[in-house]
Amino acid sequence: MTQRPDRRLRGVQLFCWLIILIGIGAAAVGAGLLWKGIRTEHWPVVEGVILSADMRQQSAGHGSRTYSPEVTYTYRVGNSNYAGSKIAVGQMSSSREYAQAVLQRFPVGQKVSVHYAADDPSEAVLESGIHGGTWICLGVGTAFTLFGIMFLQIMRAAVSAQLSASSSELSSVHIRPGGRITMDQPPVLMGVIFLLAGIGLSFVPADKDKPSWLMSAVGAFFFCGGVMLLLMRLENKIYSKIARIVYLIIFLAILHWVSFGAGDRMGRATTPFSVSHLVNLRAPFAVFTILIDLALVAGLIRWIYKQLSK
Repeated sequence: MTQRPDRRLRGVQLFCWLIILIGIGAAAVGAGLLWKGIRTEHWPVVEGVILSADMRQQSAGHGSRTYSPEVTYTYRVGNSNYAGSKIAVGQMSSSREYAQAVLQRFPVGQKVSVHYAADDPSEAVLESGIHGGTWICLGVGTAFTLFGIMFLQIMRAAVSAQLSASSSELSSVHIRPGGRITMDQPPVLMGVIFLLAGIGLSFVPADKDKPSWLMSAVGAFFFCGGVMLLLMRLENKIYSKIARIVYLIIFLAILHWVSFGAGDRMGRATTPFSVSHLVNLRAPFAVFTILIDLALVAGLIRWIYKQLSK
């Protein structure tokens, strides 16, 4: 009777281990980039000259594109001449505006400071320190690892719940008819993941067409979500309710800026014939926001009416 669900759960466990291994690999790459980026701060510096500067574009799928700056430069260490093309450790493709901003710092013919490795002068960068790709590898790797561990714990608890439904350790995990898994409380790791995501997003600078508070609000949104998930495990639910109110306020602030703030809200729509084109998303976002506001106002009025009726 339990053979089929067991096989299904064990297959999911193997998939969780695959996610964990991918996460560890990405985190390891990020850690290597982090260590190398820190080392570049202490590399010797010589003068170099920019030979070429160009922008390369790559397809990111669904008609969108990313852009990366490409430069070549020459420099001299001792009696040897070298040519380099790396701008920074961990640099990655991004928006056209970002690539143009980088190229403006390195026009052809400009003299630049070149950081080179003392043990291998052929390895050099124009900008030392830690850059965006490093944090992305670390963040994605950490998230994959934590999610894999979290779901692996859930699957193990589910398997044990099938074998011993009376175990007190598994009181929050239940196997429903058909093999569906339910939990009375969210896993602790889920709250931790949201907390880490919120902290990381708080340090991401906003684009020039977005207000400076936006990324801090997005970070606070995830951070507060993590706090809310952790507080849900407490017997005293008042703290969880407070966290939900703060979470809702931050969500509404972000949603109202998306719907009514300055700037365009353009997105890509794909037709059944795979033709992508830009559409303005402000109107549907505004309608959705107004409906949310009306629902909240109606709920508040109903709550006040109940309190007065007591």
